[in-house]
Amino acid sequence: MITTPTTSAASFIALRPGFWRVVHPAGHVLGYIEEARAAGGHQFTARRLVSNTTRLVDIGDFWSLESARACFA
Repeated sequence: MITTPTTSAASFIALRPGFWRVVHPAGHVLGYIEEARAAGGHQFTARRLVSNTTRLVDIGDFWSLESARACFA
């Protein structure tokens, strides 16, 4: 029997500088992360795509990309 390795980690695909698409291992889009300059440095906004729609829901604003990525873990 041939098996393929599986992973539960989402992929982060850079669409342009400061903007990433978050993709589930099965291939469907989970949401987006966008970077913006803020008074204290850079801020990252995470938005989740509502299943079977084109609507995005804000998850929150974060001071690090890693914190924003953790929302999709």
